Amino acid sequence: MEISNGGIDNTGSIITIKGMLSLLMQSVDDEKNEKKVISLAMGDPTVHSCFHTTHVATEAVAEALLSEKFNGYAPTVGLPLTRSNACNLGLQNLECVFPLDRAIAEYLSRDLPYKLTPDDVFVTSGCTQAIDVAMALLSRPGANILLPRPGFPIYELSAAFRHIEVRHFDLLPDKGWEVDLDDIESLADQNTVALVIINPGNPCGNVYSYQHLQKIAETANKLKTLVIADEVYGHLVFGDKPFVPMGVFGSTVPILTLGSLSKRWIVPGWRLGWFVTTDPCGMFRKPKVVERMKKYFDILGGPATFIQAAVPSILQQPDEVFFKKTLNLLKQSVDICYNKIKEIPCISCPHKPEGSMAVMLKLNLSLLDDISDDIDFCFKLAKEESVIILPGTAVGLKNWLRVTFAVDPYSLEELEAENGSEFKAHVFSSSSELLQKLQEKWSSVKKKPYPAMYSSIFGGIILDPAMMVIPIDDHMVHRGHGVFDTAIILDGYLYELDVHLDRFLRSAVSARISSPFPRSTLRSILVQLTAASQCKKGTLRFWLTAGPGDFLLSPAGCPTSAFYAVVIDDDFSQCKEGVKVITSSIPMKPRLFATVKNVNYLPNVLAKMEAEDKGASASIWIDEDGYVAEGPNVNVAFITHDKELVLPFFDKILSGCTAKRLLELAPKLVEQGRLKSVKTANLTVDEAKGAAEMMYVGSTLPLLPITVWDEQPIGDGNVGELTMALSDLLWEDMVAGPETQRHCVSYDQ
Repeated sequence: MEISNGGIDNTGSIITIKGMLSLLMQSVDDEKNEKKVISLAMGDPTVHSCFHTTHVATEAVAEALLSEKFNGYAPTVGLPLTRSNACNLGLQNLECVFPLDRAIAEYLSRDLPYKLTPDDVFVTSGCTQAIDVAMALLSRPGANILLPRPGFPIYELSAAFRHIEVRHFDLLPDKGWEVDLDDIESLADQNTVALVIINPGNPCGNVYSYQHLQKIAETANKLKTLVIADEVYGHLVFGDKPFVPMGVFGSTVPILTLGSLSKRWIVPGWRLGWFVTTDPCGMFRKPKVVERMKKYFDILGGPATFIQAAVPSILQQPDEVFFKKTLNLLKQSVDICYNKIKEIPCISCPHKPEGSMAVMLKLNLSLLDDISDDIDFCFKLAKEESVIILPGTAVGLKNWLRVTFAVDPYSLEELEAENGSEFKAHVFSSSSELLQKLQEKWSSVKKKPYPAMYSSIFGGIILDPAMMVIPIDDHMVHRGHGVFDTAIILDGYLYELDVHLDRFLRSAVSARISSPFPRSTLRSILVQLTAASQCKKGTLRFWLTAGPGDFLLSPAGCPTSAFYAVVIDDDFSQCKEGVKVITSSIPMKPRLFATVKNVNYLPNVLAKMEAEDKGASASIWIDEDGYVAEGPNVNVAFITHDKELVLPFFDKILSGCTAKRLLELAPKLVEQGRLKSVKTANLTVDEAKGAAEMMYVGSTLPLLPITVWDEQPIGDGNVGELTMALSDLLWEDMVAGPETQRHCVSYDQ
């Protein structure tokens, strides 16, 4: 525990992150060291090209700025932006009132058991200003505040300027950086005005569980102090624990929630934050408290008006593809960092990060020569290797290091080579050493995503994911000479296995690949594999290839074909929310390849990435005659205003098994009088965009409503009634259809 002297101006002795980074950069010896400077110290991911914000955000800001309606001053508590809920595709309608504070209140309320109101929200210039506001409003003679150690030094600096005594409580590295609740109770007294909780954790990368946050709330309630919840990294989690906002416990103890767009949307330079009273019991709604807050905000300058104007559009259009991509990048970087740290004897990581963008590492000085402490280590590292990391002293923990992993994962992999060092590839001396390395990858994975694989090369079923490999000289690997297909596993049944297997073998004939087994044996292997996996819900994917042999273009050197299959443990459910799509600019495959389920999916991948880059779910291909074709890995269907179900002809596209099953089931709605007819036909783009309803059709969906195409609503822009009726037919067929469609897997064998 550490208690500083309240009332004494000790601001000069407080180390700031920016100040420390400036000194470290100055220590880099540019004259003697030609190595590229690599910074793992600043939590600004925008300096790396792989991290960029969603197009929704940039378009909203651009539209607000170009409208020339937001060049004036904004009210101090936030802009009462003219906007309506109905205008959910941009800022086109500027006549209806939609306050910024209401947009933030609605966004935060999605994760709370109660609804926030616009009166609970105050807009700030980033989360840093929100911190300073909290300190200013809580300051009074003799006040003290409880801050985490390690923590974010701006709290300590701001408290010092307000003459608030700082008392540090410890975070416990061996318990996932949980709060030491006993420490809090021993530090608090009648003058404690608040305790600060940072979740997801900065600088530790931890994510607190619901149960731990509940204990914190109960402790604060017992001590009669409020909680400042710093959630600037809210939702940036990629471990096993979900993000739980502290405001969930607002009925237990008053909460001040601080946050911003900066981290989740990758826009730290926009300086848009919020200070929110998540307090359903109303302590902060007392007239004198409200009046004091409003008066204090009168002396502050908020974010740029046009940035504020864009926020409702940004918050109302969550780009889940963008969020997922960001989390995947962070997780990839964490995995690389964590594995590389294990190779460095003098550094250890007590807890693998589960969220945020930073991690704390323990420095073992006994293994280092001529290094006095963490500051000495970081300065010598900067001078000798041009690598910048932050000494733990800067965040309150001596002889620790803080590393930021919000960097390009590939730059981490190539760090040694980029820095001028001679890269030496490791030579595995034995198969057992290689096997150990392969198994290390899966040792920390709690649930195997691939519970079983079959390989005709090995001649059996493999349960160890480390051994689920394909020979590099397989003609499918280096020449793309292979076909594949996928069946669904749902509630212990294989759905439409036979129709997928038949299409699989037709594709093999087109690819001039003969099967190493007769059809009955292939089917038996797939059923046995599913049983061995013990997977009751997922997908079963299988490949037929020209087999291994050599690296030549011709498969003549491949003595026998190969058959592989893998069970993928996957959770999926009936899709009920509509998605956006775009027209793809990526050329679709010619007829010969489009009608065969071959492994060359490069056009499909590029079409999917193009859609994600534009904030859409996927894309639509148009054929050379101008007719609608298909999606990158799904069929597409339409409901006309005359209530006709229309699917494009299958002559130039893949014959979808689920799409054909839909054509078989849909006449039930014709019999009920809900549909007029069911057919396949050519559809122009204008005809398709003018449809009443639109949907993707594919195995795992089985049907996905499409509500927007190229920013144009389909029908009224909502999920259609007939779309969901068709979805219900397919889902019921998957769950309880006839035996001809569903094979019951015997898992006891």
